[in-house]
Parts: sequence; structure tokens; C-alpha cells
Amino acid sequence: MVGLSEKSRDVALTRLRSLAGHSSWQENSWQSLALWGIPTAKHEDWKYTPLDGFLSLDYREPRKNNIDSISFESISMSFDCYRLVFFDGKFNPELSDDIPNTTVTELNALDDVQQQQLAHTISQEAFSALTDATATAGIYIHIANNTQLDKPIYLFHLNSGGDGELVSYRHHVELSRLAECHIYEHHVSLNQGGGVTCARLTANVSDGASFEHIKLIEEGSLQHHFGHNDITLYRDSRATSHTFLLEGKLIRHNTSSVLKAEGGEIEMNSLNLPKQDQVFDTRTFLRHKSAHCNSHQTHKVIGKDNGVGVFNGMIYVDKGAIKTDGQMDNHNLLLSEKAQVNSKPQLEIYADDVKCSHGATTGQIDQNQVFYLQARGIPKAKAEKMITFAFAGELTDAIEHEEVRKHIIRRIEQKLDL
Repeated sequence: MVGLSEKSRDVALTRLRSLAGHSSWQENSWQSLALWGIPTAKHEDWKYTPLDGFLSLDYREPRKNNIDSISFESISMSFDCYRLVFFDGKFNPELSDDIPNTTVTELNALDDVQQQQLAHTISQEAFSALTDATATAGIYIHIANNTQLDKPIYLFHLNSGGDGELVSYRHHVELSRLAECHIYEHHVSLNQGGGVTCARLTANVSDGASFEHIKLIEEGSLQHHFGHNDITLYRDSRATSHTFLLEGKLIRHNTSSVLKAEGGEIEMNSLNLPKQDQVFDTRTFLRHKSAHCNSHQTHKVIGKDNGVGVFNGMIYVDKGAIKTDGQMDNHNLLLSEKAQVNSKPQLEIYADDVKCSHGATTGQIDQNQVFYLQARGIPKAKAEKMITFAFAGELTDAIEHEEVRKHIIRRIEQKLDL
């Protein structure tokens, strides 16, 4: 007899099918999703990520809302940038900026070669296929050789947050040789309704190029967000990826990267702030495919109330990828007895002469540290705030842009009632 959970997954797939696109790469993505199905808790990688709320939604396209009545200044970050605006699954060119020495092409105007690049994936799973299949908006950014943009690109995504509304975005960044680009991706909701955001960004970082990507997720408290970043690095290229899971009901975010040629280097960081009934899940997959490449990862969870944080990371070293240096750390701070973190860092190494390690720690605020600060005249509440901010500071301090860093710090303070 078919179980209720399996039936609900079949019903969900039927409802989602009506929202899928019809281009060849989207049809292929849907076929992959239909083959795999929506995962259950029996899948090891989904053991701690409950999908009951997602499965119960009545998926639909967003209602047509008037973007002209929205004050973007009050809900977006304010800093000097090239802004590209997306609202309820649509790109808005009127509110977006032109970018010098850069080609920006909308999703529905891509040629066959660009569509094939969209089809590439490093570590595909069901929700990356769902994102590609249902994407209604996205941009293909091509940055010319030797171009160093003078300002970051700000991808601002705003959704109405209506119940059951599904918005899907599919972005790609192509950095040519010796190019440099900073992209800040931001997702915000107008309302607290329970909808779904699917967002995927891929990047090819060519020889000698440099890429920074910062993603902030602060949508409605009932929103479901499934995110994927795929970053491919070539010879002597550099990339940094910072992900901040700040607000939502269920957030599951995957960052995957492959180092394809010698001299590549990547840094991958994340900070999760689950509280109340929220589940925030970070996944990373990093493949060292070539010799003489470096990677460093720091992932943290600050859990409050009965919030649940999840971290699962894999460093995979190919045979022949000698002189690999791959480090991965996961540290978690629990601000209540009911908060939980499930951590699983992993290594698979098939090469000799490598330096790889991983580590994980989970604990509450060290009362000896609190006592030390109290002995110097600092009240207990302020002492605990200082310790919490110091814990997050390793990740916020890595954000060089001052206004973006200040925004993240303010949101941490608001979220944790510090």
C-alpha cells in the first residue's frame, strides 16, 4: 500500500508540473526531477530536513502586484552598486542599472550555447532540478577579459510572500580571463505568507579571474527557500562564497565547487541563525580535481529556542590532485537547551601528498567567559551578547564591504534579540 507521504509527493509533483517551463533544458531538468522524485527522510541527505510544510502547499504563480507602489529604499540594502531588480519571479529592467564592459542577458533570450552552460551542474539533486525546471527569471552575466568592475553587482530579489506562491530564479556568471567581479545576492519578502523560493547561481571563473559572492536570505518567517550555488574555478583563479541564512521557515542551501586547474583557490563560509521552529540547512560539496589547489571553509550555526541547524560538508580529492590543501571547520553555538545542530563534515581522499582536515564543535556559551567579563563590571546580558557577536565575528569580519557588513550585523542583532 502506498504511504501517505509518497502520495503527497506524487500530488506535489503533479501540481509543480504546471509551473515548469518548456525550453529543452527545463524539460530535461523536469525529467530528472520526475525520475528522482521529491526526497523523503529515508534519504540520508534529507534525514534532518522536514518537507511536510513544503508538501502541504498549494503551489501557484505569484499574483500580479504593482511594483511601482513599493519603496525599495526601505527594504533593500543601500550602497553604491550596480543594481539588478527581480520581483515575484520577474526581472525588472526599468529599476536595474547598466553595467560597463558586461553583457546582461535575460533568461528567455539565451542562445543554445548559453542554455547548455545553464544545464551544467556540479552536484545535482532534486531541488536544483526543480529550480531549473520552474525558473521564470534570471540573468546571464558575461564579464569581459581584464575587466575589474568598480562597484559590486547587487541582485535584489523581492517576493510578495503570498501563500503557496513559487518563484524560481536561475542566474549564471561568466568571468573571462583576469576579470574581477563582486556579486551580492539578496532575497527579501514583503509579507509573512508561506511560499517557496528556488534560486540557483552558477559561475565559471576563468584563468586568473577573481569572484566574490555573498548571499543573504531574509524572507518571510513562513517562507521555504531552496538555494544552490555552483562555482567552477580554472587556473590561478580565486573565489569566495559567503552565505547568511537569516530568516525563513525552512532554508536548505547547497554550495558546490570544483577546482579544475592548478593554482585555484576558494573560500566558502556560512552562518545560520535558526530559532523557534525554523530549520536552516547548509550543504557544501568541494571537489579538488587538479593538483596544487587550496580551499578553506568555515561554517557556523547560532541556534536559539527550538531552532534546528544542519551542516553537511564534503571535500572530495581526486586521484592525482597532489599538494591539495583543503580545510573545513564547523562550529555551533546553542543559546538554549532546546536548540539543535546536526553536523556531518566528510572527507574522501584518493591522492597522496595532500593536507586536508575537518573539525566540528557544538556547545553553549562558556560560563567561564561570562564570569570573566562580569568580574570586569560587564552585566551578564551584555557579556553574553559580546560572546555571541565574537562567535559570529569571524564570518562578518570577512565581509569587506562596510555597508553590507553593517547590515548583516544589524540583522543578527535583531534576529537573536541581542
